[in-house]
Amino acid sequence: MKNAAYWKSHYVNETDPEEIERNLKRSHFVFEGKEFELLLLESDKNAPNVLISPGSGGHSYIFAELAYQIRLRGFNVFIMPKHGGYTLPELMPRHDAALKHISSHFNDRIGVYGEGLGGYVAFYLALAHGPLKSVICQNSPAITTEPEYLDAMLEGKGTAQRRKLMLPLIKLLQPVFPKLRLPISSYLDWEELIDTNPENKKKEAPLVKQGYLKDPDFDRWYPLAAIMSLVSTPPPNPLCSLDIPTMFLVSMRGAVPVRYLNDLYARLPCKKKMVEADGSVYWMLSHPKEAANAICDWFDETVQASKRINDG
Repeated sequence: MKNAAYWKSHYVNETDPEEIERNLKRSHFVFEGKEFELLLLESDKNAPNVLISPGSGGHSYIFAELAYQIRLRGFNVFIMPKHGGYTLPELMPRHDAALKHISSHFNDRIGVYGEGLGGYVAFYLALAHGPLKSVICQNSPAITTEPEYLDAMLEGKGTAQRRKLMLPLIKLLQPVFPKLRLPISSYLDWEELIDTNPENKKKEAPLVKQGYLKDPDFDRWYPLAAIMSLVSTPPPNPLCSLDIPTMFLVSMRGAVPVRYLNDLYARLPCKKKMVEADGSVYWMLSHPKEAANAICDWFDETVQASKRINDG
């Protein structure tokens, strides 16, 4: 990181940041000849595992406190590095490589928690029958080729209106200039997503205004190919083939409209659960202990259950 101490002063709310740092380790996996770092909070080699995948622009250290709280519940926790402007089809095999690394060095009892863009990737990995036992998607997911999804993302004011105006131009330019970069803020306004509830806003406003918006390690621009992949990537398999237990962690003030998430959830054919977070897309950071409990309760039920089945 450009500023190694930044995360401790901006993204830790309910825990001693020095205690978190003392427990931080790093693991590395190789994908397409390049080495990637996984932030690691280790519980025990034989413990079940959680892989966290961050959202657009964000990096692994944002989730250090959440990961620490999950570790306290007896999981090894790994956090993917930032996505770096790659498309959904490019990010899926990178995550697959990380999962196989965890499986070979720890064990194959792995649950994936993905937020935002990370949740889109996690859901498509589950649809692809990837090497994971369970998945949680927050501020996501979607079947990105569904007209209902696109309609929902273009409804409303503010950023939704900008997306509506930009999309025809991006569709026109992307085939010719796929590497042309646009600011993420042009279609995703982090400040706009701060919770309006006064109690939550008090926690989230500094997190975003002093943290996200000034973070030297955030991605600020994504190429057109990566942006278009969020509205044009077909699912790897039909939704009816999904057999991996899936939980939707729905923020009532989220980037993906609740109406679409409710409809998608109703169509899931697998073991499923929906948890509504009383907050915004930043709930897992402003309430890390509460978020960790919701995440661990589901993975205790599904990832741990896979061990009991195998042992039986």
